[in-house]
Amino acid sequence: MQAYADNVVEEIHVGSPRGPLTDWVIKKVHFHEFAGLTTERDEEVRSPEFSCFGHQWMVGIYPGGEEDSKEGYVAVYLYNVSAKSIKAYYKIILKHPTDQSQRSYKVGSFDELSRTFGGDQGNDGDSWGGCDFAKRETMLTYLNNGTLTLEIHLRTNKQADPTSFVPSNPCSSNLLKGFNNEDKSDVIFEVSGETETAPNRRKRTKTASTIFHASHLILDLNAPALADMCRPGDEAAVPINGVEPEVFKMLLFFCYGGTVSEDELAANAKAIIEAADRFGIVNLKLQAEAVLTEQTEIAVDNMIDNLLYANSKNLALFPGEDYGLRGPKRRQDSWKCLIQQCS
Repeated sequence: MQAYADNVVEEIHVGSPRGPLTDWVIKKVHFHEFAGLTTERDEEVRSPEFSCFGHQWMVGIYPGGEEDSKEGYVAVYLYNVSAKSIKAYYKIILKHPTDQSQRSYKVGSFDELSRTFGGDQGNDGDSWGGCDFAKRETMLTYLNNGTLTLEIHLRTNKQADPTSFVPSNPCSSNLLKGFNNEDKSDVIFEVSGETETAPNRRKRTKTASTIFHASHLILDLNAPALADMCRPGDEAAVPINGVEPEVFKMLLFFCYGGTVSEDELAANAKAIIEAADRFGIVNLKLQAEAVLTEQTEIAVDNMIDNLLYANSKNLALFPGEDYGLRGPKRRQDSWKCLIQQCS
């Protein structure tokens, strides 16, 4: 009699195994002038559609409550408006805009179970949310300049790996292999930043320099102003002053197809804008500008400084609509608009 160890076990699968969970993706949905939205019962206000995990989503809010809501409560729902259904974990969160010690209002998959959002078959699409999300009178105290902001958190299971492997285009990953690789480079940069010599002093001294290697061809395509500073095969290093080595490293990494994280952008926004503007790296400049715009609070006492900074760097997004300075006539109308804002 054969031992069990000699038996052959064959695995048979019905359907596809569940893949690992994705990271949480957060979308912020802003309902402007929330206090003025209709408070008629069963009257819904809907957000524009947005994309996540290959599906279209939408947030619906009932400021006056829906049919099943308690008196005075607001109902909030998240819709999948794509044709196909999706299993997802979700959270809808309302946070106080300035006081983090205040309670956050939440509804969603806090039981760690996914929800099935059915596909839209010409109707409203399947939705999950809460009919008694929070009292309207409480939500009115959570507004930021009249705007109610809801955070939509979504995650789902990644698709299981296909049985047959089909490779993707390796160009991006191969380019990153050449990042700061001396053997695959033909230009050299010697980068030194600046530090204050003492508190409250304007005098600056150079920091220790750092050597970086790069390909002139890649720079010519992605940082033309930087490429103009050197020629392929130059043996001498090109000096770069006034840029911190860590910031210059981010710029080169971006030129090679890398991604600068939002945390890095937030911590170095103005330095990245300055360097990206100087070397012609337009997209990175816009990314840093978007982060800076998000983290900058415009007030009367800093309005002029922000306006001057925005004009000096030719920023397309910052300081934004607060000044009413968008469009072709932005520069010539900027001071006029500023005076009107302050009057």
